[in-house]
Amino acid sequence: MEDIKEKICNTGGAHGADTIFENECIKHNIKVISWSFKEHNIKSLNRRILSKEELDEGFENVKKANETLKRNIYGMNIYIRNLLSRNWFQVKYSNAIYAISAIQNNMKIVHGGTGWACQQAIDNNKEIYVFDQFKNNWYKYNYTNEIFEVYKDKPILLDAFAGIGTREINENGIKAIKELF
Repeated sequence: MEDIKEKICNTGGAHGADTIFENECIKHNIKVISWSFKEHNIKSLNRRILSKEELDEGFENVKKANETLKRNIYGMNIYIRNLLSRNWFQVKYSNAIYAISAIQNNMKIVHGGTGWACQQAIDNNKEIYVFDQFKNNWYKYNYTNEIFEVYKDKPILLDAFAGIGTREINENGIKAIKELF
């Protein structure tokens, strides 16, 4: 059996799913990196502040993700831009992404801010699982069909993973995270 202590979780330190993932990792002796930036007010003790150069690298990946998402990235304030840019580092240093959110647009797009990291993961051919907390089910991205499909089993946490998701997590989402561990 794989030693769970060798795992590392990349997250964003936000209230909600990120914090639940971080807390579960701490309980299970899994190292956490909570990607952040100077103006980002988070409570994580595992905060890693990104430089301007790193945030610029992240924004290049935001632009790539926007080719699919088609959202307005140029009218946003710098704080939101930095939030989206920091998502890249959650993806970059992970072998798989585990997200709590909702899936929309005919099972192709993940809702809200979590959708940015998920699209960056898709753009980089990462293994990606999304727990749709309203449908109470896990989905895995199928690269052949280019959609999220129902995943009948519980995903297995890989050695380097991103644990991310909505700030408005519900009881289904919390339970899904806890069951991963």
